[in-house]
Formats: sequence, structure tokens, C-alpha cells
Amino acid sequence: MKAIGIFVLVLLTAIGVAMYVTTRPPDRNLDAQGRAWVAGFTTWRAGMARAVDRAEVEIGVTQGEQLSPRHIAPLRDCAASLAQVGAPPSLLEQVMTDAGTACGEVEYALSLNARYGRPALASTKQHLHRAGRWLEAAELSLQRQLDTSKS
Repeated sequence: MKAIGIFVLVLLTAIGVAMYVTTRPPDRNLDAQGRAWVAGFTTWRAGMARAVDRAEVEIGVTQGEQLSPRHIAPLRDCAASLAQVGAPPSLLEQVMTDAGTACGEVEYALSLNARYGRPALASTKQHLHRAGRWLEAAELSLQRQLDTSKS
């Protein structure tokens, strides 16, 4: 009887250890390189969000045929400047995906602006607005992952 009790105890312990090992969340602690990536991404996202907001506002008040070159210039290099931030830690890959989608929206908005001018300003503004929302999604995803890592 005692042997059965010990066997059950050892079996339950082994099952518990196996469950913990296979279901534990990934390591969410960032090393120095991960923290540097977060800082670089946060700076990039804030600058790009400001540029998108300025371009959206200009569309709302513009009398011209297209967005002005001074508003297009910071947007033109969205994807290239995002690439300069570097590869994210695996924990934050979704953040980079959301930011990349934002850059796709920006590039499409700029192509509409260049191709059609004033008749496409509403569509251009719509794509810039979507880009702004993707940038917000990236920020929320980043905060969610960082908050989870503190728990």
C-alpha cells in the first residue's frame, strides 16, 4: 500500500513538472539588446506617428492638388527607417509586423497622392489614417508584451 502511495506521488510530481515545462510562457525578460531595440522602436514610432498626423491634418485643410513635399518627405522612407531599427526580439515580432503594415499603408497613400492628386486626397487620407491606427496597434502590442514581462 505504501509503495502505491509513493508511486502515485512520484507520478503526480512528474506530470506536474511535464505540464509546467510544456505550457510555461516564453521568457519575457529583455536583455540589453532587447531594451535598446524597444527604445529605438519607440522613438521611430513616435516620429512616424507625428509625420502621419501632420499629413492627415494637411489633407484636411489643403487647397492644393497634392500633399506638399515637406509632408511627404518624412513618410517616404517609412519602411527603410523601420528596417534601420533592426530585428526585434522574438517576443516582439508582432510589434514589427504591425509597424510594417503601417508603412505599407503609408506607401500606398503616397502612391495615390502622386498618381492622382486632389481627386484621391480622401483615399490618401483614409490610408494615412489606417497607417496611424497600425502604429497605435504596434504601440499597444509593445506595451502589452512589456507589461506581461513585468508579471
